[in-house]
Amino acid sequence: MSVSIFQYLANTNTINFLIMALLLVWICKKINLKISLNKSIETVKNAILNSENEKTSAKKNLDDAKETLKNLPKEINTIETLSKEKIDVFKKQVNENTKKTIEAINANIDKVTEIEEKKISNAMTKQALEVSVETSKNKIIEKLASNPELHEKFIDESLKELENIL
Repeated sequence: MSVSIFQYLANTNTINFLIMALLLVWICKKINLKISLNKSIETVKNAILNSENEKTSAKKNLDDAKETLKNLPKEINTIETLSKEKIDVFKKQVNENTKKTIEAINANIDKVTEIEEKKISNAMTKQALEVSVETSKNKIIEKLASNPELHEKFIDESLKELENIL
């Protein structure tokens, strides 16, 4: 019976299987398959944890984005209202500045016109004065030429004035 068991084992690949199993156990011990499997399991666990954290972060970002989208029409209306108010204020300022500038320009025009009128008036007065003096001179010369006594009287009066001054 013991020979038939050995013969049976030799004919069936059981010995080959046992040898292979022992060889595999020995290789696993040499390679430290358990440590390698533990490292792989740890790496997978870390990857899963990181994936869970990223999923949580992405969900939070998604919720924030949804909340932002929900409030977006209100924010757009607020921005539009503020923009309109700022535009109105800007328009008022531009209008006020334009009015002030126009008033300043008109005031300057009035001043320049007034100055020019005075210049023209002074020029005309000077011209009239020169004509008047020239006319008076000519009349005095005529009177003095026609009446020599007046000439002498004028000289005497001028000399008396000079004496009084000295």
